[in-house]
Amino acid sequence: MLNAGGWGTALATLLGRAGHDVRLWARRPELVAALNLARENTPYLPGVRLPNTVRSTADLAEAVTGCQAAILVPISIGMRDLARQLAALLPPAAVVVHGTKGFEPATWLRASQVIEDELSPVHRGRVAALSGPTHAEEVGLGIPTAAVVACGDLDVATRLQHLLSSPAFRVYTNPDIIGVELCASVKNVIALAAGIGDGLGGGDNAKAALMTRSLAELSRLVLAADGRADTVAGLAGIGDLIATCTSRHSRNRRAGELLGRGWTVDQVLADGRQVVEGLPATKATVALAHRWDIEMPITAQVHAVLFEGRGPVEALSELMSRDPTAEH
Repeated sequence: MLNAGGWGTALATLLGRAGHDVRLWARRPELVAALNLARENTPYLPGVRLPNTVRSTADLAEAVTGCQAAILVPISIGMRDLARQLAALLPPAAVVVHGTKGFEPATWLRASQVIEDELSPVHRGRVAALSGPTHAEEVGLGIPTAAVVACGDLDVATRLQHLLSSPAFRVYTNPDIIGVELCASVKNVIALAAGIGDGLGGGDNAKAALMTRSLAELSRLVLAADGRADTVAGLAGIGDLIATCTSRHSRNRRAGELLGRGWTVDQVLADGRQVVEGLPATKATVALAHRWDIEMPITAQVHAVLFEGRGPVEALSELMSRDPTAEH
């Protein structure tokens, strides 16, 4: 398990409880020492005890030596560096899956593309993505959860399905890694919009409309990228969207709520210690929409609030006053 944030710790706990030998890698030796001593990741996942089957290390080579599966869960900006370090260390037979929900800044590549750029050719087309409505706080506590593992190689997807499944964690397979990764990243943009609506005092009607019309935008993007429409209707799409737009655990929804209340982006970023992936994902999504000539008005307004100085009330007015059109 490569990266000891909240999500990495939750997955390590899940696998450790199932009896797997898990090595949890963290960059900072002081965090490793605390994890091995206290058996709890207090900074990122408090209240969840690490099983004795989970051992933490700051040595990346030690973490992957002889491993059957490598699960990468860094923030998106750190994915390439981690994959580059892994290239000379990873056993060729190991399956690779990531759980990162975001794009690489500047290139706007999906995480699996970044990983495949850096690993040996033997992993080309065999890197998988784990996604769905999977808040770390709930997975770590063993609260029932369903997820999807996506890979074009069905053998890899099936191996990971068996590895990750447990009585409290049901895993489905999906060959559409493009659609799954796009859904995983863009849902954070939509969660920012939902949070902005919360901050403005919007009600259930407004949030339901926002989520539904955002799904229409997401579907257009996924189809333009050669993904599948049914992926948007699945766990990685509507499932994760519901969780991220409505949950108290959602960092992106909370960040949007603070923006709706009048906070600046800088104030929001200073308020929390964890990364809000929806901010860079908004830039990426707008860039991809322009590349493929896709109309995404909600995403465009989120971008305007974050990076163009537009106020949340003005952005809402822009959306509500658009020319009337048909739903489909």
